[in-house]
Amino acid sequence: MDELDKLQQRELALQRKERALKEKSRKAENARKYKLGGMIVKAGLDTLNDEEIIGLLFEQKDALAKNKDVKQEWYERGIKALKKAEKVGMIVKFLDKPDAEITKKLKAEKFRWNRISKQWEGTFPPEKLAYIRSIAGIKNVTEIEL
Repeated sequence: MDELDKLQQRELALQRKERALKEKSRKAENARKYKLGGMIVKAGLDTLNDEEIIGLLFEQKDALAKNKDVKQEWYERGIKALKKAEKVGMIVKFLDKPDAEITKKLKAEKFRWNRISKQWEGTFPPEKLAYIRSIAGIKNVTEIEL
């Protein structure tokens, strides 16, 4: 293989790397756009039409230009909103078959029976843990990290 072939091989390798980097960048950009759309939904703004949403965003951009401190307020409010939306996994496992009333309450809370592991499973906001424990009994409920 002569020098010209080596140079052509290097050039092809560089072109492949460049294409791969562009593809990776494009995927990251698309993921960010998808996430932004999810934030619009999470904020409850998905009922607005496109023009209203873009108008609202430009208004907030202007507010940020006028008051740099508003960004910290938005951050703190966002942290609170996202923490509220977090859920924890809960497992309810009984030694003996529970009363029909308990089973009915678990189903009403959207617990699902896992027939393989023989336990009730669900995900809920952390503030529901005490209520679930009151239904099933403290010793029967396990909180798991998702």
